[in-house]
Amino acid sequence: MIQLEKGNYTIDKMVRACTQSYGTLTALTTYNKPETAIAYNQLEDMANDVALQLIRKGLPKGGKAAILSESCPNWGLSYFAINKAGAVAVPVLPNFSKTEVEKILEHSEAQYVFVNAANAAKVVDSKAKVIRIEDMAQIPVCEMKKLATCKFADLIGTSLLGTDSLKRKDQMMLEERAPKEDDIASIIYTSGTTGTPKGVMLTNKNLVWNAVTCSTPFIKIHRGWSALSILPLSHVYEFTIGLLLLLINGCTITYLGKAPSTNTLMPALKGVRPHIVLSVPLLIEKVYRRALAPKFKEGTTLAKFAGNRLTSRFVYNMVGRKVIKTFGGRLRFFGVGGSKLDPEVEAFLDKINFPYALGYGLTETSPFIAGCGPKDHVVGTLGAPIEGLDVRIAPEDGEIQLKGPSIMKGYYKMPELTKETFTEDGYFRTGDLGAFEDGRLVIKGRSKSMILGSGGENIYPDNIESLINAQDFVVESLVVPEDRSLTAMVRLDIKALNKTFKDIDIQDFLEKIRSEVNQKLASFSRIHRIKLQETPFERTPTEKIKRYLYTKAM
Repeated sequence: MIQLEKGNYTIDKMVRACTQSYGTLTALTTYNKPETAIAYNQLEDMANDVALQLIRKGLPKGGKAAILSESCPNWGLSYFAINKAGAVAVPVLPNFSKTEVEKILEHSEAQYVFVNAANAAKVVDSKAKVIRIEDMAQIPVCEMKKLATCKFADLIGTSLLGTDSLKRKDQMMLEERAPKEDDIASIIYTSGTTGTPKGVMLTNKNLVWNAVTCSTPFIKIHRGWSALSILPLSHVYEFTIGLLLLLINGCTITYLGKAPSTNTLMPALKGVRPHIVLSVPLLIEKVYRRALAPKFKEGTTLAKFAGNRLTSRFVYNMVGRKVIKTFGGRLRFFGVGGSKLDPEVEAFLDKINFPYALGYGLTETSPFIAGCGPKDHVVGTLGAPIEGLDVRIAPEDGEIQLKGPSIMKGYYKMPELTKETFTEDGYFRTGDLGAFEDGRLVIKGRSKSMILGSGGENIYPDNIESLINAQDFVVESLVVPEDRSLTAMVRLDIKALNKTFKDIDIQDFLEKIRSEVNQKLASFSRIHRIKLQETPFERTPTEKIKRYLYTKAM
C-alpha cells in the first residue's frame, strides 16, 4: 500500500505515488480486450498528456468536465486527467436519459464531456465540447452533427494523447494547476430528475482519505490481486472503493465491459478469477434465490443433511466451496453495498462461509461510513464506523449523524439545502435511522421512506419487503401506504410458478403470501392488500427501487 504524507491527500498525488510504486503491473484493463490495458507506470504520463491538452484548449482551473460512459480503463484516465488539470470531474450515470444528461451538463457548467459511443447521442445538442473516451479524441461540432448518419467511432477528431515528453514549462503549468486537499474533485449527481439536479461536491481529501482509511481494517489486500469491476464508476461506491482503494493497494482492475448478466459475468469470473468483487445486494440475492435456495427446500437431499446436526457443517462448507469456485476460485472479498442485503440471504452466506463484506455509506460521505470484513460478521449488523469518523445517533429520532474528513463540502449551487443537511453543531444528517449494538451499527430504516401508522407507529417498509422477498417465487416487492393502510406490490416469477403449479390462481397465491408474512408482523405493520406488479420496478444504479415513483399502488 502506498503512503501519502499529511497534506498530500489529493488524487493527483495518489496517482503519482501509485505510478512510482507499482511500475509495469497492469492497473486497468477490460475483459478480453488486452489492447485497453494501462500499466501503473503509464497512468501519470497519459493523464498528463490529456491534462495539458485540456489546459491549452482553455479549460480553466476549477472548470468542469463531465464523464458519461460505462466503466472502462479510459474512464479512470479521464478523471485523473481532469484532476491534474486542476478542474472538477462531473461523473454522469450512463443510464440517465438525454434530458437528464442535458440538465446536469447545464447545471454543472461542464465545458467538456468525455463520452463513449453508447451515450454520444445524449450530448449532441450540448454546449460542452465532446471528447470520445474510446481514443481520447476531441470531436468538433461539425463532426458531431454527422452522428445521425455516421458511427461515433468514424467521426474525425484530434487525439489528446501521444504528445512529446514533458517540457519544463509543461511541468510548471501542471504544478501550478495541482489540486489541494480542499479543492473540489467531483460534483456527483445522485439521481435523475425532472427538476433542478442535486450535485454533491466532494473534495480531493474526502475521496482519498476515505479510500486510504478503508484499505486496512477489513482485509489485507496484496499487491497484484485481481478485481473484477461490474458497477458504474460514476457511482462513488465503485469510484472510491472499486478504483481508488484498489489502485492504492496495487491491484489489477478488470472491467466487465458489458452489463452484468449470467451470459457476461460467468465467463469473466472464470477468466479473471478475481480476488475482489464489489456488488450491490441484488446480484448475490439473485444467485441465492435462483441457484441455492431451491436446493435447500424441504424434502430435498441437501435439506435433509443440512438439518442434521452431524452433517450440517459439512454440507454448508461444501456448498460454500462450490459457490466460490463459481466466482473463479480465488475470491477473498465480495463487497456488498449500495442498499440493504436481505437478512435471509446474509444468514445463508454466513453459514457457507462465503467471504462477503458489508458496507454502509452515502454519496455525501465519499461514501464509506461503517461495515465489516469477510471474517467479522454478525448477521443483522454492519460493523463499527471507520476510524476517524464521529458517528452519533440523534436522541430525538434515531437518525445517524456524523462528522469527519470524508463529509461533502455541500450541494453545488444549493446553499440553503446544504445548510438544512447539517445540524447546528455541524453534524451531517444522513436521513437513515440506526442504533449501536455492542459497538456495531445497525440500520433501522430510512426516515424518508418511513410510513406513519394510523396509531402514530413508525413503520419501516424495507423490513416488511425483506419478509415478502423471502417467499418462494417472489422476485421483488414494494410496500406503500394506501387509504390509511399498507399495500404490497409484488412481482412474481410467473413462468416458474406456472411450471410448478398448473392452473394456479395468482391472486390466491398472493393472498397466501400476505397471510404468511402477516403472521410475522406486529399488528400495526400488517399488509392490508396485496397486488401483482407485472413489470419490474424502476431502480437506481445501485439497484434500490425508486420509491418516489410509487407513492401509491399502481
